Amino acid sequence: MTSTTATAEQRYDAALAALADLPSEIEELRSLSEQSLLRINELHAVASRALGAAGAVIAGEVAHRSRPALGMTGLAQRAGFRTPERLLTQTTGATKQQVKTALAAGTLLAEIADDGKVDEVTGEVLAPTQPWLRPVAAAVSARLISTSAAQAIGSGLGCPNSAVTAQQLEVAAARLVGEVIAGLDADRLWKRARDARDELDVAGVKVREAELLEIRGLTHFPLPGGGGKAIWTMDPETYANFTDAYDRSTSPKRGGVRFVSKEQSERAATIASDGRTPVQLASDAFMQLVKLGADANPTCLLGSGAPVIRITVAEEALETGIGFGTIEGHGEPVSIDTVQRLLCSGDSIRIGFDPGGNVLNLESEQRLYSKRQREVLAVKFGGCMDPNCDRPPSWCESHHIKQWVRDKGKTLIENGIPLCKWHHLKYHNEGYEIEVDNDGNYWQIPPRSIDPQQKRVAMPLKSNAIADLWRTRNAS
Repeated sequence: MTSTTATAEQRYDAALAALADLPSEIEELRSLSEQSLLRINELHAVASRALGAAGAVIAGEVAHRSRPALGMTGLAQRAGFRTPERLLTQTTGATKQQVKTALAAGTLLAEIADDGKVDEVTGEVLAPTQPWLRPVAAAVSARLISTSAAQAIGSGLGCPNSAVTAQQLEVAAARLVGEVIAGLDADRLWKRARDARDELDVAGVKVREAELLEIRGLTHFPLPGGGGKAIWTMDPETYANFTDAYDRSTSPKRGGVRFVSKEQSERAATIASDGRTPVQLASDAFMQLVKLGADANPTCLLGSGAPVIRITVAEEALETGIGFGTIEGHGEPVSIDTVQRLLCSGDSIRIGFDPGGNVLNLESEQRLYSKRQREVLAVKFGGCMDPNCDRPPSWCESHHIKQWVRDKGKTLIENGIPLCKWHHLKYHNEGYEIEVDNDGNYWQIPPRSIDPQQKRVAMPLKSNAIADLWRTRNAS
């Protein structure tokens, strides 16, 4: 009986009988050579993809027979389940996430198979909702990639918009399928797919960055036995700062890097020999940071000073404003506006490369305002200079009025102005400019999206000391 003459049910019966003969005891494998063990591992992977594809086809057909147009007559509801997802989790024993993965792949396969057909219930001509994933569907059907890989590609690439066409996404999907077949693992696939999307949709980087910034938050709740628990949802920049501090407080305990400097080695040894677990060390270190500030107790972190994050960005992207930067160690893209803001309060290293990746030149530039310069700015301005802000100087970052890259502005007192982090973000992200007139008055210039006429808004000094000085001079 061949597969062409046997029914699907009969073929499953035959497959199940064959699967029953597979090794299930560890002793059966102990006598195998390494080559044989690796060979059957490869065969098992192929079989898993085959079962995954077959399961996706089943899930897709269950979803098709339970589609909303059928109402109460749909398969899931007639079987006593509210949704096809619930039917599959209950009848297969799979987790909700496993069922979602199978349904996503199965629905894709079913929609592409039905492309151009007429729905017998609604009379509509059917069309796939994600036609750009045809290469993915074909690879799953051919058992070349898993359903998990298919889901990672689909969610990572996202949907077309005004900047990215379906055709571009289809090309990217085909390329990603090729990378999976060549050996890219599922854990790295989603990030690779997201990177491919970022390469196509530079503007989307800023949109997603703003979305992640909007949902940031720190919540807490008490535990029944005392104490409490906190959940911190972070945007990429906050998370990069967080992980830097976390690693410095725990890495020697987790087998971190070795240090040549005697001071660093001694500090690392102290952390490594501490009787607390890594998570306990992290908890206590962050509590001290909350109480005292990052510089208050240099022994609770490996290294000194506030957390440090590094951003890499092409100089051309800074000059043109087209492109994005990347957070080192995380791979998260950040918008050019964010890069420009971070450059206002951080050092930079300019590195030139030739097309082969060889370093042509390395130049260090002074971009960060010194402690003495920040003290002068604090005295002069008295706090955040946004007209509607009352944050003190200690909450502020030093903003270059003439930007470092775009305007070739210098790190000089006359080119600096304090802005709290929130307004520093706002000025860079939304395109606010600052002007200084001949009398030393500061003016905010809103972007056209806020005020089409871009009327100047006065930015009076917040410093009581300077105000008193000027009043004294005017009275004399």
